[in-house]
Amino acid sequence: MLTHTLATPADYPRLTAIWTRSVTATHHFLSLADREAIQRDLPRYFAQVTLWRWQLDGHLIGFTGMAGSDLAMLFLDPTYFRHGYGQQIIRILMKTANLQTVTVNAQNPGALAFYQRQGFKIISQNPLDADGRPYPIINLSLT
Repeated sequence: MLTHTLATPADYPRLTAIWTRSVTATHHFLSLADREAIQRDLPRYFAQVTLWRWQLDGHLIGFTGMAGSDLAMLFLDPTYFRHGYGQQIIRILMKTANLQTVTVNAQNPGALAFYQRQGFKIISQNPLDADGRPYPIINLSLT
């Protein structure tokens, strides 16, 4: 059964490890230097969101970060890709956290297609990510 609990700073090393495995599997467009810089900044990013640990039968499989009704991050361990857990997480967040918006990297077409299958529509695009890096961003919304 898929469950979630609030994460704490004690969880950061395990969440960072999941982030690293997930990004290695999906974010081929990131330069090594940028990936390392983002990884170093993860504790700061984690502290800015409501951070949830997602577990399957007690095993940590991923995490999400919500900023209000915006899904700021969703990362699953690659072992759990394409098993429907991302869809379950999105449905749970829609019901319990009023999920309305999400931002994806334009260079991650798999993530864009995933969110569009969940009912999100493109509302705008930016040529740079939130930290000013040259990774185009697509903003999506349910409304």
